[in-house]
Amino acid sequence: MTDYFLNGFIKKSLAKSTSNAGPYGKTVPAKDCINGFPISRYAGYGVNAWEVLYSIWVANQTTIGAKFTNAQAKNGAPGGTPLCIGPENIFVIRHGEKNSSSDGNYKLNNNGIYRACQLIEYVNKLATAGTPISYIIVCNPCAYNTENPTMRPQQTMAFTSSMLNIPMFTYGGSQDYDILTDKLFNSGIFDGLNVFICWEHTAIQQLCLNILNAAGIKSRLNNITEGTDGKPEWYGDAYFATYSTPDNLCPGGNYLCNDINNIYYTDNTKLIRPGSTGLPPCIGPNSMYYPYWNTHNFESVYWFKSSSSSEYKFTFKTTKEPILTCYSNCELIVGLYQPLNPQCNSGNKYYDSSNDIENECLPPTNWLSNN
Repeated sequence: MTDYFLNGFIKKSLAKSTSNAGPYGKTVPAKDCINGFPISRYAGYGVNAWEVLYSIWVANQTTIGAKFTNAQAKNGAPGGTPLCIGPENIFVIRHGEKNSSSDGNYKLNNNGIYRACQLIEYVNKLATAGTPISYIIVCNPCAYNTENPTMRPQQTMAFTSSMLNIPMFTYGGSQDYDILTDKLFNSGIFDGLNVFICWEHTAIQQLCLNILNAAGIKSRLNNITEGTDGKPEWYGDAYFATYSTPDNLCPGGNYLCNDINNIYYTDNTKLIRPGSTGLPPCIGPNSMYYPYWNTHNFESVYWFKSSSSSEYKFTFKTTKEPILTCYSNCELIVGLYQPLNPQCNSGNKYYDSSNDIENECLPPTNWLSNN
Protein backbone atom coordinates (compact mmCIF):
# COMPACT_ATOMS: atom_id res chain seq x y z
CA MET A 1 0.00 0.00 0.00
CA THR A 2 1.80 3.12 -1.23
CA ASP A 3 1.70 6.60 0.26
CA TYR A 4 -0.11 7.73 -2.89
CA PHE A 5 -2.80 5.14 -2.26
CA LEU A 6 -3.13 6.12 1.40
CA ASN A 7 -3.58 9.77 0.48
CA GLY A 8 -6.88 8.88 -1.13
CA PHE A 9 -8.47 7.90 2.17
CA ILE A 10 -10.60 10.23 4.27
CA LYS A 11 -12.07 10.05 7.73
CA LYS A 12 -15.63 8.77 7.77
CA SER A 13 -18.04 10.94 9.74
CA LEU A 14 -19.43 9.23 12.81
CA ALA A 15 -22.59 9.83 14.75
CA LYS A 16 -21.67 9.60 18.42
CA SER A 17 -23.80 10.30 21.44
CA THR A 18 -21.36 12.83 22.87
CA SER A 19 -19.54 15.77 21.36
CA ASN A 20 -16.47 14.82 23.41
CA ALA A 21 -16.05 11.45 21.74
CA GLY A 22 -12.38 11.02 21.20
CA PRO A 23 -9.98 9.97 18.58
CA TYR A 24 -11.18 7.74 15.77
CA GLY A 25 -9.10 6.54 12.85
CA LYS A 26 -9.56 6.95 9.13
CA THR A 27 -11.68 4.66 7.00
CA VAL A 28 -11.90 3.86 3.32
CA PRO A 29 -13.94 6.46 1.40
CA ALA A 30 -17.69 6.25 1.86
CA LYS A 31 -18.13 5.63 -1.89
CA ASP A 32 -16.24 2.35 -1.45
CA CYS A 33 -18.50 1.15 1.38
CA ILE A 34 -22.03 -0.18 1.42
CA ASN A 35 -23.99 -0.80 4.62
CA GLY A 36 -20.79 -0.14 6.58
CA PHE A 37 -18.67 -2.75 4.76
CA PRO A 38 -16.25 -2.65 1.80
CA ILE A 39 -17.84 -3.27 -1.58
CA SER A 40 -17.07 -6.65 -3.15
CA ARG A 41 -15.57 -5.97 -6.59
CA TYR A 42 -15.44 -9.55 -7.81
CA ALA A 43 -19.07 -10.60 -8.06
CA GLY A 44 -20.36 -13.13 -10.55
CA TYR A 45 -17.87 -15.97 -10.17
CA GLY A 46 -20.36 -18.23 -8.42
CA VAL A 47 -19.13 -21.78 -7.99
CA ASN A 48 -15.94 -20.90 -9.85
CA ALA A 49 -14.82 -18.43 -7.17
CA TRP A 50 -12.09 -20.90 -6.25
CA GLU A 51 -10.40 -19.93 -9.52
CA VAL A 52 -9.95 -16.42 -8.13
CA LEU A 53 -8.62 -17.79 -4.83
CA TYR A 54 -6.17 -20.06 -6.65
CA SER A 55 -4.93 -17.18 -8.79
CA ILE A 56 -4.37 -15.08 -5.66
CA TRP A 57 -2.30 -17.87 -4.11
CA VAL A 58 -0.19 -18.22 -7.27
CA ALA A 59 0.39 -14.47 -7.34
CA ASN A 60 1.50 -14.46 -3.71
CA GLN A 61 4.17 -17.09 -4.30
CA THR A 62 6.33 -14.40 -5.91
CA THR A 63 6.21 -12.12 -2.86
CA ILE A 64 9.01 -11.70 -0.36
CA GLY A 65 7.04 -13.35 2.44
CA ALA A 66 6.41 -16.56 0.54
CA LYS A 67 9.97 -16.68 -0.80
CA PHE A 68 11.32 -16.25 2.72
CA THR A 69 9.14 -19.08 4.02
CA ASN A 70 10.28 -21.39 1.23
CA ALA A 71 13.94 -20.54 1.86
CA GLN A 72 13.59 -21.25 5.57
CA ALA A 73 11.87 -24.57 4.93
CA LYS A 74 14.59 -25.57 2.48
CA ASN A 75 17.41 -24.63 4.85
CA GLY A 76 15.84 -25.88 8.07
CA ALA A 77 15.55 -22.49 9.78
CA PRO A 78 16.86 -21.13 12.00
CA GLY A 79 19.95 -23.14 11.13
CA GLY A 80 23.34 -22.78 12.77
CA THR A 81 23.55 -21.12 16.17
CA PRO A 82 20.56 -18.83 16.91
CA LEU A 83 21.45 -15.26 17.71
CA CYS A 84 19.17 -15.21 20.76
CA ILE A 85 17.02 -17.46 22.94
CA GLY A 86 13.42 -16.98 21.95
CA PRO A 87 12.13 -14.84 19.08
CA GLU A 88 14.12 -11.85 17.89
CA ASN A 89 10.92 -9.85 17.38
CA ILE A 90 7.36 -10.51 18.50
CA PHE A 91 4.40 -8.71 16.90
CA VAL A 92 1.05 -8.94 18.70
CA ILE A 93 -2.25 -7.97 17.12
CA ARG A 94 -5.91 -8.39 17.91
CA HIS A 95 -8.24 -10.23 15.55
CA GLY A 96 -10.13 -8.24 12.91
CA GLU A 97 -13.51 -6.54 13.18
CA LYS A 98 -16.51 -8.53 14.39
CA ASN A 99 -20.25 -8.08 14.76
CA SER A 100 -21.89 -7.12 18.02
CA SER A 101 -22.81 -9.97 20.34
CA SER A 102 -26.48 -9.59 19.44
CA ASP A 103 -25.62 -10.19 15.78
CA GLY A 104 -23.47 -13.23 16.49
CA ASN A 105 -19.74 -12.53 16.63
CA TYR A 106 -18.25 -16.03 16.36
CA LYS A 107 -16.50 -15.06 13.14
CA LEU A 108 -15.19 -11.87 11.60
CA ASN A 109 -17.60 -9.57 9.81
CA ASN A 110 -16.92 -8.23 6.30
CA ASN A 111 -14.64 -5.48 7.64
CA GLY A 112 -12.66 -8.07 9.56
CA ILE A 113 -12.27 -10.24 6.47
CA TYR A 114 -11.20 -7.15 4.50
CA ARG A 115 -8.54 -6.52 7.14
CA ALA A 116 -7.47 -10.18 7.17
CA CYS A 117 -6.95 -10.08 3.40
CA GLN A 118 -4.73 -7.00 3.71
CA LEU A 119 -2.62 -8.57 6.45
CA ILE A 120 -0.89 -10.55 3.70
CA GLU A 121 0.51 -7.28 2.37
CA TYR A 122 1.37 -6.06 5.88
CA VAL A 123 3.39 -9.18 6.63
CA ASN A 124 5.19 -8.71 3.31
CA LYS A 125 5.96 -5.12 4.34
CA LEU A 126 7.45 -6.41 7.60
CA ALA A 127 9.71 -8.68 5.55
CA THR A 128 10.75 -5.77 3.32
CA ALA A 129 11.56 -3.74 6.44
CA GLY A 130 13.92 -6.47 7.68
CA THR A 131 11.62 -8.41 10.03
CA PRO A 132 10.26 -11.32 7.95
CA ILE A 133 7.79 -13.52 9.81
CA SER A 134 8.72 -17.16 10.34
CA TYR A 135 5.74 -18.34 12.41
CA ILE A 136 2.20 -17.25 13.20
CA ILE A 137 0.66 -18.09 16.57
CA VAL A 138 -3.03 -17.91 17.51
CA CYS A 139 -5.12 -19.10 20.45
CA ASN A 140 -7.66 -21.92 20.39
CA PRO A 141 -11.26 -21.10 19.42
CA CYS A 142 -14.09 -21.03 21.93
CA ALA A 143 -17.00 -23.34 21.23
CA TYR A 144 -20.45 -22.30 20.02
CA ASN A 145 -22.03 -23.02 23.41
CA THR A 146 -19.69 -20.79 25.44
CA GLU A 147 -20.47 -17.24 26.51
CA ASN A 148 -17.93 -15.80 24.08
CA PRO A 149 -17.68 -18.19 21.12
CA THR A 150 -14.96 -17.21 18.68
CA MET A 151 -12.81 -18.38 15.79
CA ARG A 152 -11.69 -14.83 15.10
CA PRO A 153 -7.91 -15.07 15.70
CA GLN A 154 -7.62 -18.12 13.42
CA GLN A 155 -9.76 -16.50 10.75
CA THR A 156 -7.74 -13.27 10.94
CA MET A 157 -4.48 -15.05 10.16
CA ALA A 158 -5.70 -17.89 7.93
CA PHE A 159 -5.25 -15.98 4.65
CA THR A 160 -1.74 -14.83 5.52
CA SER A 161 -0.72 -18.30 6.66
CA SER A 162 -2.10 -19.95 3.53
CA MET A 163 -1.01 -17.39 0.95
CA LEU A 164 2.55 -16.99 2.30
CA ASN A 165 2.89 -20.62 3.50
CA ILE A 166 3.77 -19.48 7.02
CA PRO A 167 3.12 -22.17 9.67
CA MET A 168 0.35 -21.25 12.12
CA PHE A 169 0.65 -22.76 15.60
CA THR A 170 -1.88 -22.92 18.43
CA TYR A 171 -0.78 -23.31 22.05
CA GLY A 172 -3.89 -23.49 24.21
CA GLY A 173 -6.57 -20.88 24.78
CA SER A 174 -6.31 -17.13 25.23
CA GLN A 175 -5.26 -17.42 28.90
CA ASP A 176 -2.83 -20.32 28.60
CA TYR A 177 0.12 -17.95 28.86
CA ASP A 178 2.55 -20.37 30.46
CA ILE A 179 2.15 -22.84 27.59
CA LEU A 180 2.81 -20.15 24.99
CA THR A 181 5.75 -18.47 26.73
CA ASP A 182 7.34 -21.86 27.41
CA LYS A 183 7.19 -22.65 23.70
CA LEU A 184 8.47 -19.20 22.72
CA PHE A 185 11.53 -19.27 24.96
CA ASN A 186 12.25 -22.92 25.73
CA SER A 187 11.35 -25.03 22.69
CA GLY A 188 14.11 -23.74 20.41
CA ILE A 189 11.61 -23.52 17.55
CA PHE A 190 11.45 -19.74 17.57
CA ASP A 191 15.02 -18.86 18.58
CA GLY A 192 16.31 -15.91 16.57
CA LEU A 193 13.18 -15.69 14.41
CA ASN A 194 10.29 -13.22 14.09
CA VAL A 195 6.87 -14.28 15.35
CA PHE A 196 3.42 -12.83 14.63
CA ILE A 197 0.77 -13.42 17.34
CA CYS A 198 -2.98 -12.85 16.93
CA TRP A 199 -4.90 -12.97 20.23
CA GLU A 200 -8.08 -12.09 22.08
CA HIS A 201 -7.82 -8.42 23.06
CA THR A 202 -8.93 -8.69 26.71
CA ALA A 203 -6.13 -11.20 27.34
CA ILE A 204 -3.37 -9.36 25.47
CA GLN A 205 -2.18 -7.28 28.44
CA GLN A 206 -1.49 -10.30 30.61
CA LEU A 207 0.05 -12.07 27.62
CA CYS A 208 2.45 -9.13 27.22
CA LEU A 209 3.38 -9.21 30.91
CA ASN A 210 4.06 -12.94 30.73
CA ILE A 211 6.19 -12.51 27.60
CA LEU A 212 8.24 -9.84 29.37
CA ASN A 213 8.80 -12.00 32.42
CA ALA A 214 9.70 -15.05 30.34
CA ALA A 215 12.12 -12.90 28.33
CA GLY A 216 13.67 -11.57 31.53
CA ILE A 217 14.51 -15.06 32.71
CA LYS A 218 16.45 -15.54 29.47
CA SER A 219 18.33 -12.23 29.91
CA ARG A 220 16.42 -10.61 27.05
CA LEU A 221 15.54 -7.45 29.00
CA ASN A 222 17.68 -4.56 30.19
CA ASN A 223 17.88 -4.31 33.95
CA ILE A 224 15.71 -1.65 35.55
CA THR A 225 15.08 -0.67 39.15
CA GLU A 226 11.85 -2.07 40.58
CA GLY A 227 12.33 -1.24 44.24
CA THR A 228 12.72 -3.35 47.35
CA ASP A 229 9.73 -5.68 46.89
CA GLY A 230 11.89 -8.64 45.96
CA LYS A 231 10.87 -8.74 42.32
CA PRO A 232 13.59 -9.11 39.65
CA GLU A 233 14.94 -5.88 38.22
CA TRP A 234 13.36 -6.65 34.85
CA TYR A 235 9.92 -7.45 36.23
CA GLY A 236 7.24 -6.89 33.58
CA ASP A 237 5.00 -4.18 34.96
CA ALA A 238 7.93 -1.83 35.55
CA TYR A 239 9.21 -2.55 32.05
CA PHE A 240 6.17 -0.97 30.45
CA ALA A 241 6.82 2.17 32.50
CA THR A 242 10.45 2.29 31.41
CA TYR A 243 9.64 1.99 27.73
CA SER A 244 6.46 4.05 27.68
CA THR A 245 6.67 6.91 25.20
CA PRO A 246 4.28 9.80 24.50
CA ASP A 247 2.77 8.06 21.47
CA ASN A 248 1.67 5.20 23.74
CA LEU A 249 -0.39 7.39 26.00
CA CYS A 250 -3.93 8.66 25.98
CA PRO A 251 -4.13 12.37 25.06
CA GLY A 252 -5.55 13.01 28.53
CA GLY A 253 -2.51 11.54 30.27
CA ASN A 254 -1.99 8.44 32.39
CA TYR A 255 -4.68 6.82 34.50
CA LEU A 256 -3.72 4.94 37.64
CA CYS A 257 -5.95 2.25 39.07
CA ASN A 258 -7.52 3.26 42.36
CA ASP A 259 -7.04 1.29 45.52
CA ILE A 260 -8.41 -2.23 45.09
CA ASN A 261 -10.98 -1.73 47.87
CA ASN A 262 -12.64 0.97 45.79
CA ILE A 263 -12.79 -0.98 42.54
CA TYR A 264 -15.84 -2.89 41.37
CA TYR A 265 -16.04 -5.24 38.43
CA THR A 266 -19.19 -6.24 36.57
CA ASP A 267 -20.50 -9.69 35.75
CA ASN A 268 -23.20 -8.17 33.49
CA THR A 269 -25.81 -8.44 36.24
CA LYS A 270 -24.40 -6.64 39.27
CA LEU A 271 -21.36 -4.86 40.62
CA ILE A 272 -19.11 -7.12 42.64
CA ARG A 273 -15.90 -6.72 44.55
CA PRO A 274 -12.91 -8.47 42.95
CA GLY A 275 -12.16 -10.37 46.14
CA SER A 276 -15.35 -12.33 45.75
CA THR A 277 -14.51 -13.62 42.26
CA GLY A 278 -10.85 -14.52 42.31
CA LEU A 279 -10.20 -12.11 39.44
CA PRO A 280 -6.81 -10.40 39.37
CA PRO A 281 -6.79 -6.86 40.78
CA CYS A 282 -5.14 -3.91 39.09
CA ILE A 283 -1.57 -5.03 39.48
CA GLY A 284 1.68 -3.18 39.89
CA PRO A 285 2.53 0.46 40.54
CA ASN A 286 3.01 1.01 36.81
CA SER A 287 -0.40 -0.18 35.66
CA MET A 288 -0.99 3.25 34.11
CA TYR A 289 1.48 2.25 31.39
CA TYR A 290 -0.08 -1.10 30.49
CA PRO A 291 -1.18 -1.22 26.85
CA TYR A 292 -4.94 -1.22 27.33
CA TRP A 293 -6.80 -2.33 24.20
CA ASN A 294 -10.09 -0.55 23.59
CA THR A 295 -12.87 -2.91 22.50
CA HIS A 296 -13.38 -0.79 19.36
CA ASN A 297 -9.73 -0.85 18.28
CA PHE A 298 -8.72 -3.47 15.73
CA GLU A 299 -5.61 -1.86 14.21
CA SER A 300 -3.00 -1.62 16.99
CA VAL A 301 0.22 -3.61 16.89
CA TYR A 302 2.36 -4.27 19.97
CA TRP A 303 5.98 -4.91 19.11
CA PHE A 304 8.55 -6.58 21.34
CA LYS A 305 11.48 -5.24 19.39
CA SER A 306 15.10 -6.35 19.41
CA SER A 307 18.10 -6.52 17.10
CA SER A 308 21.85 -7.02 17.16
CA SER A 309 22.30 -3.31 17.87
CA SER A 310 20.39 -3.71 21.16
CA GLU A 311 22.16 -7.01 21.94
CA TYR A 312 18.74 -8.62 21.46
CA LYS A 313 17.27 -6.91 24.51
CA PHE A 314 13.56 -6.24 24.06
CA THR A 315 12.02 -2.81 24.02
CA PHE A 316 8.27 -2.28 23.73
CA LYS A 317 6.71 -0.26 20.93
CA THR A 318 3.15 0.39 19.76
CA THR A 319 2.31 0.93 16.11
CA LYS A 320 -0.62 0.43 13.73
CA GLU A 321 -1.43 -1.83 10.82
CA PRO A 322 -1.34 0.18 7.54
CA ILE A 323 -4.87 -1.09 6.86
CA LEU A 324 -8.16 0.75 6.47
CA THR A 325 -11.68 -0.70 6.45
CA CYS A 326 -15.13 0.88 6.55
CA TYR A 327 -14.97 0.76 10.36
CA SER A 328 -13.49 3.76 12.16
CA ASN A 329 -11.27 2.46 14.95
CA CYS A 330 -11.02 4.01 18.40
CA GLU A 331 -7.40 5.08 18.66
CA LEU A 332 -7.39 5.73 22.39
CA ILE A 333 -4.40 3.99 23.95
CA VAL A 334 -4.25 4.32 27.71
CA GLY A 335 -2.54 2.19 30.31
CA LEU A 336 -5.14 0.59 32.55
CA TYR A 337 -5.05 -3.06 33.50
CA GLN A 338 -7.99 -5.01 32.11
CA PRO A 339 -9.01 -7.87 34.44
CA LEU A 340 -9.91 -11.27 33.03
CA ASN A 341 -12.96 -13.45 33.25
CA PRO A 342 -12.64 -17.22 32.94
CA GLN A 343 -11.62 -18.32 29.47
CA CYS A 344 -14.33 -18.18 26.77
CA ASN A 345 -16.40 -15.74 28.85
CA SER A 346 -16.97 -12.11 27.92
CA GLY A 347 -14.22 -9.79 29.14
CA ASN A 348 -14.56 -7.79 32.33
CA LYS A 349 -14.95 -4.04 32.23
CA TYR A 350 -14.45 -1.25 34.74
CA TYR A 351 -17.92 0.19 34.37
CA ASP A 352 -21.55 -0.85 34.30
CA SER A 353 -23.83 -0.60 31.29
CA SER A 354 -25.20 2.78 32.40
CA ASN A 355 -21.74 4.35 32.11
CA ASP A 356 -20.24 2.66 29.06
CA ILE A 357 -17.43 5.19 28.49
CA GLU A 358 -15.47 2.75 26.34
CA ASN A 359 -18.13 2.83 23.63
CA GLU A 360 -17.56 6.59 23.27
CA CYS A 361 -13.78 6.25 22.81
CA LEU A 362 -13.21 8.43 25.88
CA PRO A 363 -10.56 8.33 28.62
CA PRO A 364 -11.67 6.17 31.57
CA THR A 365 -12.06 9.01 34.05
CA ASN A 366 -15.46 7.74 35.16
CA TRP A 367 -15.07 4.01 34.76
CA LEU A 368 -15.14 3.14 38.45
CA SER A 369 -18.41 3.04 40.32
CA ASN A 370 -19.21 2.73 44.02
CA ASN A 371 -22.97 2.77 43.64
